[in-house]
Amino acid sequence: MNRRAFRLVPLAIVIGIMATIVTPGVVVADPISDKQAEAAQLDAQINANAQKLGALDEQINSARNDLADANAKIATADAMVAAAQAKTKELRAEVARRAAAVYAQSGSSSGVEALDAQNAQDLSTRQKYSSLAAERDNQIVSQLAKAKEQLIAVKADAEQARQVAQDKSSALEAQQSKYQADEANLLKLQSSVKGELATLVQQAEQERQARDAAAAAAQYKLPASPPSTGGGGGGGSATPPPTSGSVSAVLAYAYAQLGKPYCYAGVGPDCYDCSGLSMMAWAQAGVTMSHGSYDQMASFPSVSMDALQPGDLVFWDGHVGIYVGGGQVLHAPHTGTVVQITSIWPGVIGAVRP
Repeated sequence: MNRRAFRLVPLAIVIGIMATIVTPGVVVADPISDKQAEAAQLDAQINANAQKLGALDEQINSARNDLADANAKIATADAMVAAAQAKTKELRAEVARRAAAVYAQSGSSSGVEALDAQNAQDLSTRQKYSSLAAERDNQIVSQLAKAKEQLIAVKADAEQARQVAQDKSSALEAQQSKYQADEANLLKLQSSVKGELATLVQQAEQERQARDAAAAAAQYKLPASPPSTGGGGGGGSATPPPTSGSVSAVLAYAYAQLGKPYCYAGVGPDCYDCSGLSMMAWAQAGVTMSHGSYDQMASFPSVSMDALQPGDLVFWDGHVGIYVGGGQVLHAPHTGTVVQITSIWPGVIGAVRP
């Protein structure tokens, strides 16, 4: 039985993330590879330790069963002791009664005080009992002696078995405690390594995104981040363009979010991702849409790029922005950036009007 193996959380999930964040031609940093190897080694140690604990559990169960059997035998022996004591008392009373009868008949002063089961044969030899009484006493004494011998042997065996089982159980439990302590230390170390690996993965992702942003900015002459003034970014204004109807509420909300950081799956009010921003902005106009750029693109009528109006949604592969006029979109680009306004760049795959 390995009752702990299912509690272990494989690091393969964390390690596998690296495959999705490393672009072709980019070499993964050695610290990440080293940390992955360390994490894998810890996984193997934890699983091996858990298997040992499972085997120990079974051995401890067996030792405890042996101990219970020994205790049961000792209890039986104790019951036999009580029965033998009662029988001894009964036999002594019988011998004393007979001795008293002999004394009464013979007037001898050597009687009850010196009489017990052990000297019953002496009494018989000295003819203080009749031949029939002597034969009966001999049988009784013989049975008592045999019962005592059996009792002593049974109880001695049971005591020895109990000691063996107790020693074995104690040794196994001590070994179990050691493995449990080792497991706790390994799990603590695993948690630390997973945290360090996650940090390295996050740093690598941020570096990749920074490289991508810089490359995009160089190719399309887009700003990598918004300027420090105005909060709009990309030459945009912090004031929404004049609109009418429900679109006014959409743009007013979107502009109010300028400068707030990007965060994965963010829907505000403190941070956003791209589709979370467009979803929440259009919610101000009573329009419900899914939290996902592909779903949003598929949910509304398409509009051509030369017919865009403020409030329309413009899509790239895996990204969405809110058109604000003048060839610009308000959007939440990616980790490490903030909600900003930039010019539309190449790669647009479509636009819709909610």
